[in-house]
Amino acid sequence: MKIRNATVDDALAIATVHVNSWKSTYQQLIPEDYLNALDIQVREARWKKFIQAGNTIFVAVDQGEIIGFANGGKNRSTSYHYDGELYAIYLLEEAQRKGAGKKLLCSVAKELRKESYQSMLVWVLNGNPAAHFYQSFHPFKVAEKETEIAGKKLLESAFGWPDLEDLITICT
Repeated sequence: MKIRNATVDDALAIATVHVNSWKSTYQQLIPEDYLNALDIQVREARWKKFIQAGNTIFVAVDQGEIIGFANGGKNRSTSYHYDGELYAIYLLEEAQRKGAGKKLLCSVAKELRKESYQSMLVWVLNGNPAAHFYQSFHPFKVAEKETEIAGKKLLESAFGWPDLEDLITICT
């Protein structure tokens, strides 16, 4: 398995992973109608724009196929004292628990550190089995807030690493 920077040509594969992983991960949390309405072509157009804009996006490639991706950048919220944010890590269900998530998380952390970010936050929907994954990297629980998806009120938790160097040390 290889981790590399995403290119515009990866947008369709990223969108496919994004939609399929939402359907497998959130099937017990988010209304089925919403998940069934997720559109790969709409997501592909968004990912093309993100990649073209130079956002930090990595893909995990196994046997020539993109099996996951991660992206991050500036913290989108000014409410918390973290300058960087891991926006997402998504893996195809069959690719989970094989090390790709760790490699993607660490790649984003190292890139953000290279871009002079000092800390990183990630928001995780409560009930998402990936919460245990993030907790294995010893973040602090920073906050909890309500969000709404498809008319359903859900809680999400923020986990943070106040010093990216600590996270990068765990990565090595």
